[in-house]
Amino acid sequence: MAVRILTMALVLCLGAVTAQAQADRLVALVVSGDAGTDRANAVQGELQALGAETLRAISPNNAQLRSILKRFAREAADARATFVYLDVPVVRFDNRAYVLPTDASVALGTDLFTQGIPIQAFARSSAQAEQGGAVVTTRAPRPEGVPAALTDIEVAPEAVPGSSPILLMTPAGFDTGLAALAAAATSEEVELGALLQAMMTNDASISALPTRPAYLKQPAQPATAPTAPTAAAVLPGASDSDEAETLEELTFLEKSLSRSAKRAVQRQLRSLGHYRGLVDGIFGPQTRTAISAYQSERSEAATGVLSRRQLLDLSS
Repeated sequence: MAVRILTMALVLCLGAVTAQAQADRLVALVVSGDAGTDRANAVQGELQALGAETLRAISPNNAQLRSILKRFAREAADARATFVYLDVPVVRFDNRAYVLPTDASVALGTDLFTQGIPIQAFARSSAQAEQGGAVVTTRAPRPEGVPAALTDIEVAPEAVPGSSPILLMTPAGFDTGLAALAAAATSEEVELGALLQAMMTNDASISALPTRPAYLKQPAQPATAPTAPTAAAVLPGASDSDEAETLEELTFLEKSLSRSAKRAVQRQLRSLGHYRGLVDGIFGPQTRTAISAYQSERSEAATGVLSRRQLLDLSS
């Protein structure tokens, strides 16, 4: 009964910051082939400086690329804005542009229906965010053996309703785009349309600019800190010492937290510099490592499972 009361109190505290946490999410997907790894790593670094949660894929095969795109789409639905960077071969067939995974085996143009992924799939997934997003791609060398009927993408695809804008850069213009991202990382407010314009060079092209404002970064809004319940209100008759809690009890407490409450915990750990993964409400190895680091910082046992006091402190 006491643990149930504590769980309800924690959910109320964590819930007070969850809506703001979700509203502040910037989710990014960065995909590269071998030739574009350094460029993609540089983009990922600047996106993380902007506060983005990044999914990264290096030389993914077909199954891996489809899997990470599916996960990105789920995360985009819970984000304020998104950003996709592609540094992989993209070819045209039948007036459509397809991203080629590393294991693509293309003898005929129709093989792209199963071996490639339409670039619009990335643009549609990016658009799932509350304010939308963008897809930026750098033209990568086409693989050997690709049929002549498949032409390299030289201009950005036409705009499609319900999809994010697609900006196509050349390798020669990459430094300009990266510099624009680096400048954005030091700004208090970053509006997506203005950033895309700053990333463009004379040899770049874009499907369209965003039709409504989308902010990759917004000034921090003053938040009202939730009132932490007193120990008596949380656990009547319970000991004030966290040492009295068993790992079994704490694990049960943690499992009782909602997905949104776990997101709030990850967000707080991220703000403290301990967590760099996705704020997805899943306590995997990265979250456990972050919890242990947080506990060590407090000079407390690094169990990887939060105590009730630690949970309450993270919610305040």
